[in-house]
Amino acid sequence: MEKRHIGTNAGIIWNLLSNKQSWTAKKLSEETGLSKKEIYTAIGWLAREDKIEITKTEDGKDDFYLIIEYYF
Repeated sequence: MEKRHIGTNAGIIWNLLSNKQSWTAKKLSEETGLSKKEIYTAIGWLAREDKIEITKTEDGKDDFYLIIEYYF
């Protein structure tokens, strides 16, 4: 997988996360059509850039949501 594809996939996921909801990897995959590998590499890209937070649900699954920072 080329780095530019990972960046493109990160952009796709970032746009979905911008709706201020948390998403599971499964929901992201269903919505985007990306494979599990593509989802997690893009999540890694976003996490490295401090763009997302990852939390655990009660059933132990990961939830991803966008970090929104406001600068005044």
